[in-house]
Amino acid sequence: MLLSVVIPYYHVENYIGDCLEQAAQLEDCEVLLVDDCGSDGSAAVAQAYCTRYPHFRIIRREKNGGLSAARNTGLRQARGEYVYFLDSDDLPQPQALMELAREAKARELDVAKARFVYFDDKTDAETPGPEIEWTDVMPGGELFAQQCRAGKYEPMVWQCVYRRAFLEENALTMAEGLLFEDELFQAPALLRARRAAAYEMEILRYRQRAGSIMNSFSKSSRWCESYLEVCRRLAALAEELEAGEAKRALKKRVGQIALSVAKNIAAYGLSGPVAREALDFVRTHQSELSRYATDSGDAFVAAQGMLMRLSVGAFIHAYSHV
Repeated sequence: MLLSVVIPYYHVENYIGDCLEQAAQLEDCEVLLVDDCGSDGSAAVAQAYCTRYPHFRIIRREKNGGLSAARNTGLRQARGEYVYFLDSDDLPQPQALMELAREAKARELDVAKARFVYFDDKTDAETPGPEIEWTDVMPGGELFAQQCRAGKYEPMVWQCVYRRAFLEENALTMAEGLLFEDELFQAPALLRARRAAAYEMEILRYRQRAGSIMNSFSKSSRWCESYLEVCRRLAALAEELEAGEAKRALKKRVGQIALSVAKNIAAYGLSGPVAREALDFVRTHQSELSRYATDSGDAFVAAQGMLMRLSVGAFIHAYSHV
């Protein structure tokens, strides 16, 4: 079997049917539907597709654990040569996804990365995602550095197919209990990959909707803690790397993520108690966040880090639009 497609679902009854209708067109694959213990009608939709399509299978978790835990549950039961993580409100492009998986196998890739397109949930209007040019086979660290250098690196795991044996050999799983878990999966996977490549085909339509995880941050400042933990873990990974472009690219990205904790107070449109909580968090961790930026090796990121170290208020005023 070429591909295992892992699709966690939780309270997506209005979207999962569209996702599974596209997934039903995939060939030489298994579709693993991971039930994360929601209370809406998503499970009934998933069951209906399992009845119609023998390559669909439901895996029921005992309790809700969040996206990362559900992805890990699916990964443990995957049997395909390659694995693809798909969110249940997005739309895979079956022909392009299968082409990517076949290319990955033919070129013996550990990671193959492709493009996506945004689409508006209400209007269906599309906006192109970052352009990715076709590459020859290269070490994953080189691909990571190349995309970071071009300003086109995105961390979403559904841009990639991963060789399952490679993930197992490197004990790569999703970081549970955090937001931005993709940052802690895709970068380490690329940096450990001996053979990786990028492709120009669009393998996914990425739904933009009001109720998604990314649009719910205005309700809580929890994302601040996740950003900081991502910085800590990626900074530790950077220390393990040999000197070179990949290490420099990762240190710069850590600095950019650290700055985003303050920048996103405005970017997420926070107000009231949540904004105050986020601001208090930045001030409490001001020294650590600014250090990641000043140690980034990038002059612009380091300058922003120095300003944050001097004054959080001045930093937010000066760079909230960046």
